[in-house]
Amino acid sequence: MAGTKRERPKVSNKTDGNRTQMAYRKIKEMMFNYDIVPGQRLIFVDFANRLGVSRTPINNALSILANEGFLDFIPNQGYRVHEITREEANHLYEIREIIELGAIELAIKKVSPEKLKTLETQKKLYEKSVMQQVTRGRFTLDQEFHACYVQMAENPYLTDYFREVYQRIFLRHRIEGLPVGRSREVVIEHKEIFKAISMKDVGAAQKLIKQHIRAGKDYIFSAIFGQKSI
Repeated sequence: MAGTKRERPKVSNKTDGNRTQMAYRKIKEMMFNYDIVPGQRLIFVDFANRLGVSRTPINNALSILANEGFLDFIPNQGYRVHEITREEANHLYEIREIIELGAIELAIKKVSPEKLKTLETQKKLYEKSVMQQVTRGRFTLDQEFHACYVQMAENPYLTDYFREVYQRIFLRHRIEGLPVGRSREVVIEHKEIFKAISMKDVGAAQKLIKQHIRAGKDYIFSAIFGQKSI
């Protein structure tokens, strides 16, 4: 059940604002680390004790996260971590594909040996993670590989929008039960994308990126919704 969004809280002073921002960052970090999971109800007192602040900055931070779509506010119940719906996932993957396919042409035009070296480093970091169980950390490494070539386009707005869309996907679904085999396929697909970028082949890069995104989408849809995407 989708929750009700609340009006963004008004912060009374700079100190309250700093505490709110600290609480916001810490709570979102908990989501990244899977300390709190989609569908989980959040308790004010627990966060206040854990972060060492009063209920007010906690309430403000949770309200901000609800307005950003990461939490649901349910009247008379409080906040829950938002669980992604099939419709949301479809929309977000569409946006992700548009951003990456649009950015790669610009990225290849501006490619340099230094940028390729950074991209290769991100690719290898993901490769090293495949021996581990599925974790939020692996999703973050995948995000950083893709963000790296989007960033090569030298348009900071594209990179920001990409990160926001990616986070809206992977922070909103559970990771337990996800098959591990997909990670090995991702390693191969990343290598092919990297090779196409290295060769400055825009057409091949766009084709590989589209296939990669849609394969990832099918993987997530099969695990979460019980069937592949359409």
